[in-house]
Parts: sequence; structure tokens; C-alpha cells
Amino acid sequence: MVATRSATKANAKPPLYKVLVLASRPNTLAASFTPVLVGHCVTRHLLGNAADANKSFRFWVFACLIQIGTNLHNDYADFLKGADDENRIGQARATQKGWLS
Repeated sequence: MVATRSATKANAKPPLYKVLVLASRPNTLAASFTPVLVGHCVTRHLLGNAADANKSFRFWVFACLIQIGTNLHNDYADFLKGADDENRIGQARATQKGWLS
């Protein structure tokens, strides 16, 4: 009986905000932050005070949104191809688990 309860808890749908955070894969957001930071530092070095940190911050937000959109598309495409099934090892994918439908 205990094993059944833990299995049910493992398959239960988490709250929507947790699903969205999980689906966005926050551990990959460094892939969007690092190039923007390097670009801002190079611009700051070359242009001095003419480099606008506000523009760099807005560009970083945009890069994060692109990264999140790419992660969601990849999750969906893997689900359609059958790459993410119940035998998948690693972090749960929201589309595979049916949490975004």
C-alpha cells in the first residue's frame, strides 16, 4: 500500500507554476545569459560609458525568452518523435507527463 501511494504521488500533476518552471528548464538559462554578458563587457571595453546596461538587460530578458521557447519546442518535438517516453532517464518533461495539456 505504501508503494502505491508513493507511485501515485510521483505521477501526480504538480501545480501550474511548478510545471511552467520545470518546462522552462531554468538550469539552461545560463546559455542565454553568458553571451549577453560577454557582449556587454566587450562593448563596455570598446565604447566606455556609451555602452547602455539597460539595453543589455532588456536583450538578456529577450534572450531568456528565446531560450525558454526553444526548450518548450524541443520538449514538444521530442514528445512527438517518441524520444521522451516512460523509460526516459533524467528530469521529467512536462509534455511527456501530460502536464501542459
